[in-house]
Amino acid sequence: MNEQEQQMLAQLKDIHPPSEVAVWPLAWGWWVLIILAAVCIISAVVWWRRQRRFNAARRQAQQAVREISVSHNDWPSQINQILKRTAMAYFPAETMSGLYGQRWTQFMISQLRSGPKSAVASRLGQLQDMLYQPAKPDPGSFDTCQKAALDWLSKANFRQVADAAAQSDTGARHG
Repeated sequence: MNEQEQQMLAQLKDIHPPSEVAVWPLAWGWWVLIILAAVCIISAVVWWRRQRRFNAARRQAQQAVREISVSHNDWPSQINQILKRTAMAYFPAETMSGLYGQRWTQFMISQLRSGPKSAVASRLGQLQDMLYQPAKPDPGSFDTCQKAALDWLSKANFRQVADAAAQSDTGARHG
């Protein structure tokens, strides 16, 4: 190497690595992501709690129907009372007060979500027929009637009533 090259090399300084990128403070994009995640989590918790509260009557009724046994002489009446109390928790009393017999059965069927309604309808009809028999209810029909009640409780669309009530309340307040 010649002298000029050595002088130029002597003028070079050591390589300095850049300083490390700091984690804090966060960039604005991370703050947006954190806020979105928090909003999503809070919304999910609020929705879950509302659903849980809304379906509390349904869950209690299902538990009550499961607790009824064939040894009770009035089990058809007990099951029917549970179904009516549950319906009254979701529907206005004016709607429920005049329903009995075939009209009550048709009302229950009309509240079922789309799908195979005929099986549940026939079992609900059998339950209604047993209500008005003077003799002790047939123990062989207990499982069918209990299943009909549990099916109705799990498949009934109570949400449409709650949505309609909320819309009418909002309309009444703003009107």
